[in-house]
Amino acid sequence: MLPGTPLVFAGIYIYAWLTGFTIISRNLIIIFLILTVVSVVIEYISSSIGSKKFGASKLGFLGAFVGAIIGVFFVPWGLILGPLCGALIGELIVGKKIKEAFRAGGGAVLGFFGGTFLKIVASFVMIALFTINLIRY
Repeated sequence: MLPGTPLVFAGIYIYAWLTGFTIISRNLIIIFLILTVVSVVIEYISSSIGSKKFGASKLGFLGAFVGAIIGVFFVPWGLILGPLCGALIGELIVGKKIKEAFRAGGGAVLGFFGGTFLKIVASFVMIALFTINLIRY
């Protein structure tokens, strides 16, 4: 949802390409690509997983996922409120009480923050490895 890791990867890839992959190898680029893809996937599903851990039904889980996708179009608040509202609406549809629905929605928000944290860590790892390779060269 937040484009940080893909932007870091793009910058590193462009630098590697412009320098003929002499400082940043193709193998390291492949590792960075995998790290980028995994971090993006984790960020997208983390809200849904968070809601599930806090007792969401299948519809609440799905609602958190759909809310996360819709929330992308309403940055910055949509990134937080999308999964929350999606899980909340899903839980209310299946007949859960408002307190239980908010619990699942809160789990979606916590999951979002957990996924964002992991994506930030992935970006820092890529930047650190890039910097180490620059210094060694």
